[in-house]
Amino acid sequence: MWNRMVRLAVMGTVAASLGASQALACPMCKFALETDDPKPRAYMYSILFMLLAIGSVVGGLILFLSWLNKHERTMMDAAGYQHLFENGVDQHAMESAAK
Repeated sequence: MWNRMVRLAVMGTVAASLGASQALACPMCKFALETDDPKPRAYMYSILFMLLAIGSVVGGLILFLSWLNKHERTMMDAAGYQHLFENGVDQHAMESAAK
């Protein structure tokens, strides 16, 4: 699963970089990069900050859920319920085939 996520991230980065030549900046960001006026630059940084805040919240949630999944699986193993992970799908398929 980890390999699949890394592969998808690499493919997404490559796809985004191939389409980067067609990307256009908003007028305020373009103006901020062309001049030394602090107002458009502050506007640009506020947009980048908000995008970073959203990304960090979503990233934190993903990390928490993956940690929680690992922790719950460890607790289930310690309680002796490992057979649910190993035979859960196979047992259901066998029961369906027997009917």
